[in-house]
Amino acid sequence: MTTDHNRRASAQQIADDLRALIESGQLGPGDRLPFTRELVERYGTTGETVRQAMIKLRSGGLVESRQGSGVYVKDNSPFAWDITRFERGDRPDSAETAMDAWAAGVAEQGHRPDEKLLYVTRKRQGEEPPAEIVDALKLDGGELAVCRRRLRYIDGEPYQLSVSWFPARIALGTPLMNRSKTALPGGILAHIGHRQVTGRDRFRSRPPNGQEREDLQLDAGTSLLEYRRIGFGEDGRPVRCMSTLCPGDRTMIEMDVEF
Repeated sequence: MTTDHNRRASAQQIADDLRALIESGQLGPGDRLPFTRELVERYGTTGETVRQAMIKLRSGGLVESRQGSGVYVKDNSPFAWDITRFERGDRPDSAETAMDAWAAGVAEQGHRPDEKLLYVTRKRQGEEPPAEIVDALKLDGGELAVCRRRLRYIDGEPYQLSVSWFPARIALGTPLMNRSKTALPGGILAHIGHRQVTGRDRFRSRPPNGQEREDLQLDAGTSLLEYRRIGFGEDGRPVRCMSTLCPGDRTMIEMDVEF
């Protein structure tokens, strides 16, 4: 990590040099990067240039800043979410532990799941959903819906936002309106008589909005992996549209297929 002191190093050059050290393993997870003053001296540059280099590394999900301590290499071992069996077959949902299918899958990997309920529709008749949800749930004109928004944690760190919408006609007056963590045998929808029979999954990558960035504690430049599942009941009508928002640098989706 040297440079010609006859010309100042650019932020990109500093970032590239540090990235190479991280990718080669010379700087590993938890290692502290050199302090700003060290890099200023080493590269013959300015503190602002070093700051810009750190921004580039944070945007790439490689490092994290710790208040009053410095900049450290992040542990980017992603959570492997296997959706092959997610919500299929006999579900492990438990009313006693309030552990649903997602939490059970996390626990199986030796991690500690938890969740915080951020929002539940409070209006007695439901609320008007966004146009995207109207289309996904095939709602008639003016038909209302119920929303549940949860922040899911793995080992105490925020890992996923789960935003679920249900037609008001099936959700009102049911445990879907509960304002606390809720799990029921077979899943809440099956428990209230609207079992999901088939589903349609979609994946896309997109930038987070301000609230999503705050909830998931995302570094600038981190993208979201959005996994959306529309579940259909026995009559073929949609009973739920769930979007799970995962930080792109913390999540790996796995799925078994048969040919």
